Amino acid sequence: MFTVYVDDSGSDPNQTTAIAGVLVVPARQILSLESTWASFASKYGFKDLHASECVARNPKSYAGWDETKVQKVFSRARQIIKKHTSKAFSFTINKKDFDAEAPPEWREVGGENHYTWAWRSLLNLLVRWHSERNIDAPFEFVFDWAEKRDKVEIEMVMAQFDSLFPNQFEGHYTFRRRKDVPGLQCADLLAWTCFGMSRLKFHEVPMHEVAEESFSDFSNYQDRQWLDALTFERDALHAAITLDRADTEGERMRREWHRNYAANLHSRGRTAHTRPQSP
Repeated sequence: MFTVYVDDSGSDPNQTTAIAGVLVVPARQILSLESTWASFASKYGFKDLHASECVARNPKSYAGWDETKVQKVFSRARQIIKKHTSKAFSFTINKKDFDAEAPPEWREVGGENHYTWAWRSLLNLLVRWHSERNIDAPFEFVFDWAEKRDKVEIEMVMAQFDSLFPNQFEGHYTFRRRKDVPGLQCADLLAWTCFGMSRLKFHEVPMHEVAEESFSDFSNYQDRQWLDALTFERDALHAAITLDRADTEGERMRREWHRNYAANLHSRGRTAHTRPQSP
């Protein structure tokens, strides 16, 4: 059995890329991860390791910290993460490219948020990883806390995948607050690290020294087999969307599924995501 901790970075509309990052943790490692993390947090005096705020040394949470302490904390955090996890994935959506290539009517049934599409792409990779290892038990997913449209879209993707792989997703995920779950704090560090690389790749924004060090550490772990940090280049994104839309029967089935899903939500007094604006 494996638990997948899921976090995002770059979901702020002002950011140019969006990241979904996950850590796959064997169930037998969770208690050890949480115990080790508790001792680690106590030693360094933090309650919630939030990567971006820690590096910025937010005075509300990290008063009195200096660069040396930040580097030590990240180094130790990476050691704990690597020891207790089986695999790490991230998927980047470059928002400008996606908005230019993805037609509104195509996004209508798949999600408005860029993060939703990053998560959808990542979920396909997780399904493949699960299948290749002949794992019998479904993943258990733990998402960082989400509300309103963000939560609704994640729920929609999970329901859609459950329609393809029955009893593998519905009932197998929860939303938790990062400060209460060490696994989510670990996933946050991974997502923040990969977000830094995405900004360098797509927009030539220099990486923070700690992010650069973390990405190098994660990328080289286990002979470069532990982390898959993936994205679509513009041409590849165009080709993938074109191929998907060419499957007219598949698109028809997705629209039919979405209509039924939205109708079911409406009958329960809820609403699906709203139609996105044209790019």
